[in-house]
Amino acid sequence: MKYLMYITTFLICLYACGGEKSGQTSSPGTDTTQAAKSSTTPTKAGYPSLTQEALMNIWDNGEMIDYIFHDLPFSMNQTELNSIRTNLTYIDPRPVSEIPTKCKPFARQFYQVGGDIVLESDIYFSEGCQFYVFWEDGKAKYANYMAESGVTFFNQMVKQAMQARQQNVPQ
Repeated sequence: MKYLMYITTFLICLYACGGEKSGQTSSPGTDTTQAAKSSTTPTKAGYPSLTQEALMNIWDNGEMIDYIFHDLPFSMNQTELNSIRTNLTYIDPRPVSEIPTKCKPFARQFYQVGGDIVLESDIYFSEGCQFYVFWEDGKAKYANYMAESGVTFFNQMVKQAMQARQQNVPQ
């Protein structure tokens, strides 16, 4: 819950202070804005589940997860190992058997180890579309459903962002 408090504080400060547009708060040395804009919905069905090796690398060595939201006016990152590990628990081990064409990415995540982006994912988060598509070398390679804890996390985050936005709208 500690990470949720940090996110809430960040969101409130972001809206109260005028905020940056999505993609402008990413860490130095990474061009995550262009990568986030270039993602497209993969059409291939039956991607395998993300490998245990990839998950364990981030679990053991993760330094940062950057988020760029496509339709929200902010980006964020997590740098505490416990927050990174909690984020990894949002990935359900079940692979996605089909990616509906109606589903559009909600956000893009960048997982960093040793200062390098080792994995990217598109987060699909809308009704009937709650899963991750993981990219390596510019290609969709894996897809996993989102665990219920991930659904809860993103629902709370969106709700808090909308509340913060409404509180800062001039009357």
